[in-house]
Amino acid sequence: MALPSFLAPAVESWAAFYGDHQAVSVAVRFLHLAGIVVGGGTALVADRRTLRALRSGDGRREAALAELAAAHRVVVPALAVVVATGVLMVASDTETFLHSRLYWSKMGLVVLLLLNGLGLQAAERAAAAGKPRGWTALGLASVASLVLWLAILLAGVSLTVAA
Repeated sequence: MALPSFLAPAVESWAAFYGDHQAVSVAVRFLHLAGIVVGGGTALVADRRTLRALRSGDGRREAALAELAAAHRVVVPALAVVVATGVLMVASDTETFLHSRLYWSKMGLVVLLLLNGLGLQAAERAAAAGKPRGWTALGLASVASLVLWLAILLAGVSLTVAA
């Protein structure tokens, strides 16, 4: 996969800068991992809390919905950091990443995670409105979230070994 000609000079300059400055490379990778730890960790806790509330009944559900809404305020910015730093890492070595099936598999998982997040928010609204299937959908979205966050982590670790 070739880069568009208008992007090539910027990507080449970034790749040289990234490669020549270890502190920049470390900072970008740290921010990427920190975003995954903070965003993914927050999401995993919220997903587990949602699943417990689903099984426990109405008493804990209202609190779980409030905590889920609060989790979005952490997860969304953390995902933005992950995406931004991911773009910077890919731009540092387009030959490796853009030709890697593993990389594209990971990106597919990220897209699924984002789509699941939209579904989770819709299910959250339905559950808050008292719709009967809202909590069922919320439970399914929470399970999918747990699986996707961990699968993305596995793909990322595998990518660092393969690169």
